[in-house]
Order: sequence, then structure tokens, then C-alpha cells
Amino acid sequence: MSGFEHFGEELRVLEERLERLALGCGVDLHDRAVVASLIRGDFAVCDRGSFPKRDELRALLMLKYRIESRCIDDLGAGDCMRIVEQVDADLARRGFPKHAA
Repeated sequence: MSGFEHFGEELRVLEERLERLALGCGVDLHDRAVVASLIRGDFAVCDRGSFPKRDELRALLMLKYRIESRCIDDLGAGDCMRIVEQVDADLARRGFPKHAA
């Protein structure tokens, strides 16, 4: 499997799970301030009170950025950006909103 396929599949699965968790938490992952709060462990941004999977949401957000960082290191920023754009387009075709850059 090439780096493109490897990173693309990892990000596709991860992004889909993140979107589902975001719906459950009642947050918009397009809002950078919300994402930053979640990564810091500030779950006051969750509209759904004590969201039981908030720790999973936080962990997967951190994992997403580690994977993207590794992608940039391995393939370069341009190729990694194309993968992220392809994943976003695929998810958008399936009804998920596009992510913030």
C-alpha cells in the first residue's frame, strides 16, 4: 500500500468517527476554538451535557493531528493536503460536513 492509500484510509476512518462523536457531543469541528478546547480537555463546549465519549473524541482529535503531521513528514505538505482534501470530499459526498483547515 502506498503512503497515499495508507494515510487516506487512516484519515477517512478517523474523520468519520470524529464526525459521529461531534454530533453526539453537539459540537462543530469546523470551529477551531471548539477543537482547541476539546484538545485541552475543556468539554464545556459540548452542548449535550456530560457526553460519555468525550475522552474518545479528545483522543481521536489528537491522533488525527499526529497522523497528519506524520503524513507531512513522510509525503510532504502538498501531497498530504491533497489526501486531506480527498478525504473531506469523500465524506462530503456521503453527507458529512467539510472540516476546517
